[in-house]
Amino acid sequence: MRYNPIIFVTWGLLALAYLEFVLAKKRHMQVYSNGQTMATLGLGIGHLFVGLTVIEVVLNYIDSAIPNKPLTLPPGLVWGICAFVAIDFLKYIAHRLAHEIGFLWAEHAVHHAAVEFNFTTHMRHGWLGFLSSGMLASALFCLVGGLHTVLIVYFFINTLVQTLAHTQLIHKMGFLETFMVTPSHHRVHHAVDRAVHDHNYGNVFIVWDKLLGTFKPEGAIQTAEFGLAYAPKVEAPLWQHAFFAWIDWLKNFKRKEVNASHL
Repeated sequence: MRYNPIIFVTWGLLALAYLEFVLAKKRHMQVYSNGQTMATLGLGIGHLFVGLTVIEVVLNYIDSAIPNKPLTLPPGLVWGICAFVAIDFLKYIAHRLAHEIGFLWAEHAVHHAAVEFNFTTHMRHGWLGFLSSGMLASALFCLVGGLHTVLIVYFFINTLVQTLAHTQLIHKMGFLETFMVTPSHHRVHHAVDRAVHDHNYGNVFIVWDKLLGTFKPEGAIQTAEFGLAYAPKVEAPLWQHAFFAWIDWLKNFKRKEVNASHL
């Protein structure tokens, strides 16, 4: 397990977070607080544990259960690049579904509940990742043979882009704004207003949002308020941060069932 790339990347992410903390302090910016950081790290550790155990077992089972893949990626750099782009498009679809389907949002909402926007926010996820849109995408990837190298490359690039996208220290990134996900794009995605944050679903490339009408620019004034209005307070127990949206979803589901039975 210690050689798993997720472990390697996690240590790198924490090092970047410390660097961000130092740079923010020099600029007299308050982007980290003890309470929020501890909650985020606690959620991140739980998510990491689930990812390295339950999710890994489930994906290995799905992969081994389909020895003869319906599709196989041909060898070659061009095919590898095509697969990379296709994976990013499927991740866009999965991310968009996470905002549109109730139980998928219940898991994804944990990430959006962060009121602080910094590198550690990328680690903030719920503990039921096997019921997430990301799990659906990963299960689809098990249907294609020859993807291992492309998936590893995509994992590292996606993690780097998404980590850098969670910062307030960078306003605009020049020509990269036209085709890549940048902090400016992603701050909009994390805005408090649900009508605003249901935009900019891209993971590596922002072009999917621009092509499919889900892009929203940040503008000249940098977004500064993040989170969800109904999220638990920072002092709430960690399990409430992990499951608050699931509790809300179950209450709404039961309410709909009761209303339907009265019709």
